[in-house]
Amino acid sequence: MLVRIPRIVLTFIVWLDIHNCQIIDHGYADNRDSSAPDFLPSPSNVTFHKGELAVLRCSVYNLGTKTVVWRRLQSTFPLTSGTMTLVADDRFQISHEQYKNQWDLMIKNVKPEDAGVYECQVASRDKTARKLVQLTVVVDPEVYTQELKITEELFVERGETILLQCNATGEYYPPESMDWFLNGQRVSSNSEMGIEIEKRYSLNKRTFCSSLRIERASMNDGGTYVCRTSDEQLASTKVNVLNAETSNRKRGTVTLDNKGEGYEEAYVLPTSGTDNTCFKCHLFSVITLQLLCIFVR
Repeated sequence: MLVRIPRIVLTFIVWLDIHNCQIIDHGYADNRDSSAPDFLPSPSNVTFHKGELAVLRCSVYNLGTKTVVWRRLQSTFPLTSGTMTLVADDRFQISHEQYKNQWDLMIKNVKPEDAGVYECQVASRDKTARKLVQLTVVVDPEVYTQELKITEELFVERGETILLQCNATGEYYPPESMDWFLNGQRVSSNSEMGIEIEKRYSLNKRTFCSSLRIERASMNDGGTYVCRTSDEQLASTKVNVLNAETSNRKRGTVTLDNKGEGYEEAYVLPTSGTDNTCFKCHLFSVITLQLLCIFVR
C-alpha cells in the first residue's frame, strides 16, 4: 500500500539531509567515486524585466548521487531540492534533463521582490560546494500617452448657459496652459459679457483642466469651439444656439408620426369633378374664416 507523505514532512526530511549529509557506512564510501562535484562556468549576474521568465543557470559536473539545492542566500530554508519545489509558490521550478548537467532555477513572472542573491548548492559535507547568482529585476517605467477630451456637441436655447469642459493629459507632466477659441477667435474671460474661464491642473495625474462658461447665450455664441494646449494638442466641439421664438413658431398643422417626428400636413387637390366641387366649397369656407379673423382683430 502506498503512503502519501505530507509536503511539510518531506521538506523537513530534505532539510535534515542537506544539513547533516554524511556517509555512515565507510566501507561503502570507499567504493564510491571520490571525485568532488564541480560547477561549470555560467553567469553569476543576471538581469530580467518584471513579468519575464527569469532563468538562473547552474551546471554541476560529476554530481554523482548527490542533490542540487537552490535557496536564497539570506534564507536557510531551501526553495528546491533536486527537481522538487519545496515552497508554496509554483513560479519556482527546476529545469533539468536526465543525464544532463543543467540544474537551472526558473522563476515565472518575476517580481521586484524576487531580486537578490541565490545559492546553487550541492548537498554534501563540503559546504563550499556552492555557486552564487545575483538576480536583478528591472521595472520598466510606465508608458504615458497624451490625451485631450472636450464636451460633446451642445444644443442650448438663446438666453441659457453654455458650459464646456476640456481635459488634457500630458505625456510626463501636465500642459502649462490652455486657450479657448470660437470660430477661430480667441475667447477670454469677460465679466461684463458673462464669460468665465476656469483653469486647474494636477502634477500627480499630469492633467490640465479648463472650463468655459457663458451666461445668457446669444445667437452669436453658436459655432465651433476649440481648446488648444501649450503643447499643441487640439480638440473641438460645436455649440448650437436655438432661437426659442423661431423654434416654437408653428408652420401649418404639425403631426407626430409613429417615430415621434413631426411633419406638416398638406392639402391634396382632388382630380375628379365631384370632389373638385366639394373642394371649392371647403376652400371658400376657409377663406371666409380667414377674413373674419382679420376683421375681428
